[in-house]
Amino acid sequence: MPWFLHLALRQLFPPGKRFPAFATVSILGVALGVATLLVVQTVMNGFGEEHRNRIRESFGDCLVLSAQPIARPEELVAQLRRDREVTSATAFAEGPALARRGDFSGVAAVRGIDPTDPAQPARRYIHGGTFDDLDDGRVILGLGLAQQLRVRVGDKVELWSPVMAERAEKGKAPLPAEFEVCAILRTGFTEVDNTAALIPLRRFREIWHLGPRAHGIILRLRTPAQAEAVASRLNVGHPDLVFRPWQDIKRNFLEAIRFEKTMLFFLMFIITLVASFSIGSTLFSAVIRRSREVGVLAALGASQSRILALFGLQGLFIGALGTGLGFLLAWGILCFRDSILGAINAVFGDGDMVASVYQFARVPLHYDAMDFLAAGLFTLLVTTLAGLVPALWAASRKPSEAMRDA
Repeated sequence: MPWFLHLALRQLFPPGKRFPAFATVSILGVALGVATLLVVQTVMNGFGEEHRNRIRESFGDCLVLSAQPIARPEELVAQLRRDREVTSATAFAEGPALARRGDFSGVAAVRGIDPTDPAQPARRYIHGGTFDDLDDGRVILGLGLAQQLRVRVGDKVELWSPVMAERAEKGKAPLPAEFEVCAILRTGFTEVDNTAALIPLRRFREIWHLGPRAHGIILRLRTPAQAEAVASRLNVGHPDLVFRPWQDIKRNFLEAIRFEKTMLFFLMFIITLVASFSIGSTLFSAVIRRSREVGVLAALGASQSRILALFGLQGLFIGALGTGLGFLLAWGILCFRDSILGAINAVFGDGDMVASVYQFARVPLHYDAMDFLAAGLFTLLVTTLAGLVPALWAASRKPSEAMRDA
């Protein structure tokens, strides 16, 4: 082992001291900065990724709309399915309704869908019951709406559409549409779970007096990332329609999450810089205290590069150990994130902040290897530079000056 490497390790971890103060505090400071940076980035990535997935599942890769209900949706669906980029196209209709069971009621966002479509994303989120049981006399309710109405699979619910209210104002007495709950939907996205009600498109048309029309068409593409280009190309032949790629739906909200992630990154960046300045100042003090040792080493023939390595390697070791410990701390915090959030809500919050702000039942995560790589490289670079500043000062001194000032 080179003498300067051996001496750097002995100065950081002196023999006989289990937890040397300087090394321990410096490593913990770097670890906390790295862990905070990674936790923030991973959680914000999770929020963005989950929202993008929910948007694509709810609205498809491309949403085809019109100023008026589409008159012949089946013909348009058949035409769009012939495009090489379109894997599926299904018509849908949606509207608000009053859902009621006994003395309990709630506002439902009813969507008429094609139950035979194998691409329906709701199939993956069935919490109770069976999706394939959906027919003209049955409905699938979101978990939150089902709890609000106090219903379970097999219970009956009534739906009152705005059209029924209009007929009642004209002196008619329409009967509510009665459905049996065949399944419960649980997506983890509270905006959906608290209001969703899925019924067959044919039944929706009857209740809303829509006739053969539909409110829109959902397209799913081979390459979802190219949805904007595909939407622009398809729109050329249909000037009366609007093709909205999934990137345009709730764009402002996704941009807000991205901006929030960027700002939090810079805040965590500053925390790591503060830890690095602390390392640099402590190493500088150590260099001044060891001026005589530096002079002796230089007098014995140690080159400036080896003296530079002696103190520069200490900053590198602190950065490497702090980064590794920071990765472990981040992993532990993310594993117990729900328990930690529950404690924070109990002490500082009023209700579930994640559900009320970000519309998720639990904190989502999305690990990005580039975030971990960037955090590790950045920390190593900053801590190494923090050690190089005092190392350069020590290496530039003449042996006589170092020994005289000691």
